[in-house]
Amino acid sequence: MTTHTSSGHGSSGHSAQSKRLAPESGGLSFSLSLFADAALGLLGLSLSVYALRHHLAFKTTGATNAFCNVNETISCDAVAASSYSEIWGVPLGIFGIAFFISLLVFNVMRAASARSGFAGRMASQTHAVLVIIGVVVSVVLGALVLTVVKAFCLACAGIYLVCLLLAASLHYGRAQLARPFRKDAVAIGGLLALMITAVSAYSYTQFSSAISPRAAALNPLSAQSIVQPGSQLPPKTAQSVQVIPLSRSAYAGAGEDYRYGNEQAKVIIHEFVDFQCPGCAVLAATIKGLKAKYGSRVLFVFRNYPLDQSCNLNIHGRMHEHSCAIAAMARCAGQYGKFWEYADMAFSRQSEASAENAVKWAKDVGLSSDAIEVCRKSQDLVNKLKDDVAVADRIGVTGTPSLFINGVRYDGDRSAAALSQVFDAALIEAQQ
Repeated sequence: MTTHTSSGHGSSGHSAQSKRLAPESGGLSFSLSLFADAALGLLGLSLSVYALRHHLAFKTTGATNAFCNVNETISCDAVAASSYSEIWGVPLGIFGIAFFISLLVFNVMRAASARSGFAGRMASQTHAVLVIIGVVVSVVLGALVLTVVKAFCLACAGIYLVCLLLAASLHYGRAQLARPFRKDAVAIGGLLALMITAVSAYSYTQFSSAISPRAAALNPLSAQSIVQPGSQLPPKTAQSVQVIPLSRSAYAGAGEDYRYGNEQAKVIIHEFVDFQCPGCAVLAATIKGLKAKYGSRVLFVFRNYPLDQSCNLNIHGRMHEHSCAIAAMARCAGQYGKFWEYADMAFSRQSEASAENAVKWAKDVGLSSDAIEVCRKSQDLVNKLKDDVAVADRIGVTGTPSLFINGVRYDGDRSAAALSQVFDAALIEAQQ
């Protein structure tokens, strides 16, 4: 009897332990759960890599031909141009890559340990916590881009969807989650995930300069030779140097070209831009920072290339449907010495672009209602926009932003550091 009783208690103890560690019945099978999570992790990793490549391409050249640039609202470029696309200078794509690598690592550990032991518990429970964090971050970022940036990135939306599907897999496969929940196991797993993130971020900061030029392959303007930071401008040939007319008076040509800097400068920078182009807003901010440095030696010329069919016959369909109206109001402001103030405002409020706001911004910079009404009735403003488009067509501009340095097209890195080196090279060449 004693032996029987002891055996019974031993069996009962073993059964209780098994019940505590064994998965509940129902839901997804363990192997199916692993397969689904692995497939979703790989998909999320692929989308994160694409998002990173796109971000680097956008920062390198200011505009891309990414598949997710459908219009001004559905635009990966618009999202990449926002301050929410990076954390401490590191693109969100890096954090996405680290996140999905962590999930895949824990998925492999789940499969190898078959949910038993400390490693299996850590992998299973940390995987679940990361999935929940991913859903929360996806919701927050999605709300920010829709309400603040007011744009929609298809690649980002794909990542958010993957996180939601991982949450669904977690829900239906919750029977496979190791129990009971152990804070120490999740803490160790979280530390491992943080280490993966730290290594990913550090690797980016160390090698981004080498990665960025390759990302320019996404850019439609990168077909020509790209000037890398520290290099000279492309050798001038009869074919490479474009003659770009410059109207220095309101009575010359179709109207004055608004410009900043030294009128006698030997280096002239022509910018062909669109007020609704996210890359143009980034370039405008960069150029504004360089004007103080080069204003006495370089002349910066603003040229319009609105991606709006109402004044640009090259555009078919709806793209930046308010850019012609904004450009016309910018020129109106220029007649009263307010061009650059208006341009800065238009770029900074790009997400609010509309024909009504184009007029409102003119009032905000100090134009009277009467002055605005005169401008709205004037055909001269629109004629100047069309003239800029005609000049752009002649020299091969097909997108924005486009830069020409002394008539030579520049398609390289548009960071402040890179442009400084290229401007310095152009100044040295001009003195020879």
